[in-house]
Amino acid sequence: MLDIKKVGIKITALRKSIGLSQEKLAEMLIISPQAISKWENGHTLPETTLLPLLSQIFRCSIDDIIMPAYSFDEKIELEKPTLLEQQAEYIAKCVLQKMDSKIVSNEIIGLGIDNETIINAVHKAYPNIGYCTITKGKPVKKDGTSIISITISASQKTLKLFEKIYNKNDAELYRLNFIKDFTKAIPRIYHIDLDKKVVLIDDLTEHYIQGYDFNENNENGEIIRQNYNAILSAAAKLHAGFWEDSESFEKIGLDWRLESKENILAHISCMEKDYIKYRKSEETGKIPKVWMNFENNIDTIKLDCFQNAIQYLREEYPKLIEERFHLGKNITIIHGDLHPGQTFVSKTEDRTIKFVGLQAVRMGLCTEDLAMLLALHIEADKMKAIPLLDYYYQCLCEKVKDYPYEVFINDYKISIAENMFFTLRLINKGIYDFTMRDKAIKAFETFVLDDTPIDLR
Repeated sequence: MLDIKKVGIKITALRKSIGLSQEKLAEMLIISPQAISKWENGHTLPETTLLPLLSQIFRCSIDDIIMPAYSFDEKIELEKPTLLEQQAEYIAKCVLQKMDSKIVSNEIIGLGIDNETIINAVHKAYPNIGYCTITKGKPVKKDGTSIISITISASQKTLKLFEKIYNKNDAELYRLNFIKDFTKAIPRIYHIDLDKKVVLIDDLTEHYIQGYDFNENNENGEIIRQNYNAILSAAAKLHAGFWEDSESFEKIGLDWRLESKENILAHISCMEKDYIKYRKSEETGKIPKVWMNFENNIDTIKLDCFQNAIQYLREEYPKLIEERFHLGKNITIIHGDLHPGQTFVSKTEDRTIKFVGLQAVRMGLCTEDLAMLLALHIEADKMKAIPLLDYYYQCLCEKVKDYPYEVFINDYKISIAENMFFTLRLINKGIYDFTMRDKAIKAFETFVLDDTPIDLR
């Protein structure tokens, strides 16, 4: 029978022998430091699935961890690492080198999803795929996640997937779980485990073109530009799927800024502070005139557009709180960060669209996604943007009723004004994307300040 307390003492001794803190060991196992503490204090035992990983890290057998071959004295065991100093120093050095390189072996990181579960998930998605083999790449840490490339090979089909383990910010995982049953405009999800914070998902890089190429003078960039309508159609379908959906709204909840008029005004005041900080930096010469390939050409009139936008938002945005957001009227679930880099266009003739980067999924105006995509990136000028907006609106209204075009255009104006300040937050953080800032100003000038009437159908 296992002695939980003695197992805890053994884990403590083994951990210290290779110079790891509880926090470092927890990071390697993708669990909390509190779980390590519970083991070592004799409150719980490690899960069975973690024992092989512990044996790899400690360079010992599983029996050495949970079934010591001798009856040991607690004081002797805790002092034992000092007798293994040379070995411990070598092992610690190897482990820490692997951690610092941000590439860890499959055995150490713990893949989260076992091979049997992966195969079952693939067979569920493709019932006729037949016998499969799995090849896994080395885990790579990126932005608080660990990503493992996976190739599924069968006689008639090869699949490229990746396993993504969320070590820190797991907002995207929960958004994926929320949105996966409502849209086909995201990569196929084969398996998702909220407890282990892991998802098995299609790797799009081989068969899709990422929208970052939208402004490049190459073949991929041309394909992106030719398929703006396909992107807008996919966005419309995404928005229509959640349109005025009270059940979904209850699950995801209102963003704090939309809970009351006082909150939205506080949000606008925060944007004004960003503007004041930015303008002071411009006027004192702290903002560079050239950064990478971006030139900073801005005058007082264009700077004043931001103050005009603040006033416009204070007049228009609070009206929407009770009339729209509290009633769930003409609102939906949005992507929340729909820039071209979050879009993938398939290389096949059907030009299927997939959206990624779902950390910011939330309730909102559909035009918040459009302003990010069009006003800040693709087309800011009103005369050129209107045909794109009209196409989106046409696609949306195939499913959505009672959303007047005049209300749609007014929503877009509000979203332009709000998104202007996203560009300033980036600049205040040292990301001097002057092109995006200038596009935001252009959109505000032509849509909000320009009195030329828009065809309101």
